[in-house]
Amino acid sequence: MSLALTRKAQRKNFGDFQTPPALVSAILDVLAGFAEPPSRVLEPTCGIGRFIAGILDRDQVPAEILGLEIQAEHAAIARSIVDPTGPTRVQITMADLFGVDLRHDLNWSSSGPLLVVGNLPWVTTAGLGATGGQNGPARTNHRRHRGIDALTGESNFDISEAIWIKLIRELADERPTIALLCKTAVARTILGSIARDKLPIIRASLWKIDAKRWFSAAVDACLFRVEVGGGRQATTAEVFSDLAATLPESILGLGDGPIIANQASYNRVAFADGECPLQWRQGIKHDASAIMELIQSPDGSLRNRLGQVVEVEPEYVYPLEKGTDLAGSRRERPLLGVIVTQTRLGDDTADLERRAPRLWAYLQQHREVFTGRKSSIYRGRPPFAMFGVGDYTFAPFKVGISGLHKKPRFRRLDPVAGRPKLLDDTCYFLPCGTEEQAELLVQVLNGPVVLSLLDSLIFPDSKRPVTKKLLQRINLFAILSEAGLADRWQPHWGQEWSVRPARPKRI
Repeated sequence: MSLALTRKAQRKNFGDFQTPPALVSAILDVLAGFAEPPSRVLEPTCGIGRFIAGILDRDQVPAEILGLEIQAEHAAIARSIVDPTGPTRVQITMADLFGVDLRHDLNWSSSGPLLVVGNLPWVTTAGLGATGGQNGPARTNHRRHRGIDALTGESNFDISEAIWIKLIRELADERPTIALLCKTAVARTILGSIARDKLPIIRASLWKIDAKRWFSAAVDACLFRVEVGGGRQATTAEVFSDLAATLPESILGLGDGPIIANQASYNRVAFADGECPLQWRQGIKHDASAIMELIQSPDGSLRNRLGQVVEVEPEYVYPLEKGTDLAGSRRERPLLGVIVTQTRLGDDTADLERRAPRLWAYLQQHREVFTGRKSSIYRGRPPFAMFGVGDYTFAPFKVGISGLHKKPRFRRLDPVAGRPKLLDDTCYFLPCGTEEQAELLVQVLNGPVVLSLLDSLIFPDSKRPVTKKLLQRINLFAILSEAGLADRWQPHWGQEWSVRPARPKRI
């Protein structure tokens, strides 16, 4: 039992998924279709040497192979498969990749085309923190997030992202081909940063793999291959449905912004990609759903998710819809309610003791739930603090969308008994002052132009396919102008359009 637990802990700490030989063989077959076998091979996280064994079993083998491995037990197994009398010089070095300068520390005895191949760790910086792991880079906000984004998880990243950046930058002079198994989200992150970080990638391709089959892992993964060189940066990347596919199923568009999921579809509606003149908002966040979200019983009473009857001042309870409500069938009246403790971010909640004594007593009864919230965004905030609260939260009408569903669908939200509907933090919305404004928006947003634009930009395998950043790209002014409806803005918004230029079309 203790050995099994140790191995489980190692997998969590190191993202340790050893590659099955059959998958190694299929990957090497794909790579062989691009060029002649390289003269040098680097496996930056070689594990027990499955890729090294697969390469040595090919008809044409490289002059030398270098493998780096942080775990002593794995390094020993990798060394045991090497025939020292064979034609290939193989060196397995026990080392932390992040402590190696790949420009100077690799002990190559020859020169020639370099292939970097292998399977990267499937673990995030947050995962390392949870297990106390140390096998990672120094913690930096390497994506340059600011403010709340850096606090709420945007700065969490896969260790393999840092490995990719290190390999590309430190080996750039070698002009290598890098082909590694990794999460699909990691590959897209690297592709999205080519222009921003000036990565010298001149060609890129992805092959989807069935991680459930090969690794019993519930994650979208791929073989990600790039060519590093001094030529023109890649502007597209081919995506293949599997390792046996010979034609790409789609072409990703790369540029100075987020990558495009389907370049061909995007080109037809590129005029609508720009900057929304309205500010999209995220729903209310409290991380205490068992206490803050209430269910209306048939007898009209409210119960929390613990089954307890809740009797608090009614003016602090608002009708609530969640992402599943927006994506599903419409209900005449929401069955959920949510307690709201603040009307603006940072409001002092201590005054609730005087203004709402029943609510205050209820919150105090469950105080440990709030003090136990792990997110750093609540540090230094008033007790029972929330996020996603402001004047926009209480707008009488809204147009909302679920962030978690693959097929975008916008819904108009009308008030219930004079109370505005609120959304949870899986949703995004535009606040509206009038029913006519909300109706115009929902028609435009559910129209073919917007839905086609989102379809070309959304990656369905993402944990959150729809994001605020994505929605903020919808150029409503351009869409209404194209349809000859721009004059409908003035009577119902009470403000002028803030016209900004659309993003240049990508080809």
